[in-house]
Amino acid sequence: MISVPGQSPALRETGPGFAQLTNMNLGLTTYLECVEAGIGMPRIGLFYGPSGYGKSVAMAFISQRMSAAYVEAKKVWTQRSLLEAIAEELGVANLARTGAQMFQQIVDLLNRDPRGLILDEADYLVKRDYVEIIRDIHDATQIPILMVGEESLPEKLRAWERFHNRILVMTPAQPATLADALKLRSHYCPRVAIADDLVTAIVEACRGVTRRIVVNLKTAERLAIEAAAAEIDLEWWTTNGRHFQTGDAPARRLAA
Repeated sequence: MISVPGQSPALRETGPGFAQLTNMNLGLTTYLECVEAGIGMPRIGLFYGPSGYGKSVAMAFISQRMSAAYVEAKKVWTQRSLLEAIAEELGVANLARTGAQMFQQIVDLLNRDPRGLILDEADYLVKRDYVEIIRDIHDATQIPILMVGEESLPEKLRAWERFHNRILVMTPAQPATLADALKLRSHYCPRVAIADDLVTAIVEACRGVTRRIVVNLKTAERLAIEAAAAEIDLEWWTTNGRHFQTGDAPARRLAA
């Protein structure tokens, strides 16, 4: 897929025709609840779940569809790094020299041209005590803000009462379904016909983790191509002694 300068890697995966998966729909619904909140209502949402559930791809899809600013937090960020990333994503020209001035640039721009904000990897912001910056932006602009993170994100935010009581909606990401996996098969494996029973087995083995489902689908396609097989099913897979990549370490083989 063609890379567009300035786009996140996740956003580049959501090209034309990309299948809209369960967590894309859930994330979009959560974001829209924040957008449509009434006057005086908080507009902060949480979307959280285990690693590998496709949350980042879902959020990049939503930011593209809703023209929201998308920022992926990093572990090494300082407060200034966070403000710079938000300002640059919003298109602030000539960044101010101090954090306070940069914050005001962000607020002024959002009040002139309101735009939603999606903050991925938000656990880093909680750990570094930066959630109060997000609360200040929310209070000063009343824009919808969606915080995205790991399974423990809601509990972590309880320590920040002034932030926590501004959360309008909290939505847990869900494991990928068979329907999701079939869409992923169509998107990622166009060169080989992979039977539904093999896809079902992959979903079960990977316990619905989207990233691992994609890895196994691509592996199945590659192995089929190497074997010159245009179609493969679960029987083909098991007969050839294949194993799914599930994240579990292989057992050590004992010498006879």
